[in-house]
Amino acid sequence: MAAATASAQPQTQTTEADPVQCWWRTSAGAVRVGETFALVLTCAALETDEVKVVVDQSKLEPSVVQFAPFEVTGGSHAADLRSGDRRFFQYEYRLRAIAENLFGKDVQLPETKVSYRVQSHTGQGASTPGQGPRAVIEGRDQTYVMPAQSIRILSLVPGDASDIRDSAHETFGDVDLRSFRANFLTVVGGILFAIAALLGVLAIVRLVAKYARPTTAADRLMPDLAILRGVGRELSSVQKERQRAGWSAELAGRALAGLRVLGTYAIGRRVSRTAQPLGSAAQAQQEGSLVLRTGWPRGKRVVVSGAATSQAVARELKRVSSNGGARHAADLEALEQALARFTAAQYGRNGSLDEAALDDSLTTGFHLLRRLKLRHTWPMRRFMRRHAPAGVESRVWSR
Repeated sequence: MAAATASAQPQTQTTEADPVQCWWRTSAGAVRVGETFALVLTCAALETDEVKVVVDQSKLEPSVVQFAPFEVTGGSHAADLRSGDRRFFQYEYRLRAIAENLFGKDVQLPETKVSYRVQSHTGQGASTPGQGPRAVIEGRDQTYVMPAQSIRILSLVPGDASDIRDSAHETFGDVDLRSFRANFLTVVGGILFAIAALLGVLAIVRLVAKYARPTTAADRLMPDLAILRGVGRELSSVQKERQRAGWSAELAGRALAGLRVLGTYAIGRRVSRTAQPLGSAAQAQQEGSLVLRTGWPRGKRVVVSGAATSQAVARELKRVSSNGGARHAADLEALEQALARFTAAQYGRNGSLDEAALDDSLTTGFHLLRRLKLRHTWPMRRFMRRHAPAGVESRVWSR
């Protein structure tokens, strides 16, 4: 009966095999110092219904494992594979050698140990009628020592060299060639810069000549800005004479002639200018006009006169006030008063002169002169001509 029972129990088949097998693989057999290479660890663990090998993989993670004197710069863990009674797992590490005493040597990887234990299952499976769950027997911790693996560290310099840095290979010929090239480029750059400067000067000259060229015969005889400068010199002479000897009818007439020229410009009319013959240079100055010099070195005399009166300025003041030109209106109002005062001083019959009023009017003339000189510079004239309405320009240059 006992023999029958023993013969009825199934016999468990066992297979004798290595629990764990591991091996190395490298992407290069020889590397330079600082060069990164790949090191791959592959292991096959036994795994059947009766026996299962549990490997402690926590010590194999790229963030934990160390391979001195190599430096671990990174790594990865691929998904496990199953084939037959084996489970395969793999780790890839990226290493590099940074030590300075490894040139020309074979450097072995440090001894690497893989810890594992074997789990055994005993008894019938739970699916067999009348049998309980299978028992699990934990084996003791065991260690698998990886086979040795060497990496050749290439030498960049001979063994008797005192420095690992490569020396410069330039010769005297290379230095001379570079010096010649630098001098040549400097000369070429200087020539091109001189040409560019010359072209820039020519462009500026043409631009100035284009915008500053007189447009009429009168402008060619004496430009407006030159006339205003001459008026300024005449008024300065009048001021000095007044400080020396006081106001007189003759001095008031000279100031009136200058103010009439300024008034003509202020109301937008043309100033009369006539070339004085050379033989009449010693003749007396005509009343109400100025004799100005222009040109160099052989200067010529030009008789300049303005047709502005206090009544004409008053009419222009009325027009400007209706258009909203407050600043210009204030200048015209002061100019109208100054013309009236100097006219009364020159042609008055009572013989008394209000010197304080004449001084104030002369100061008004200087203030107006500064604004007119600025307005008649060629950039301002160009700007005002471009932005002025069509009707205004025709009125300004009409007689």
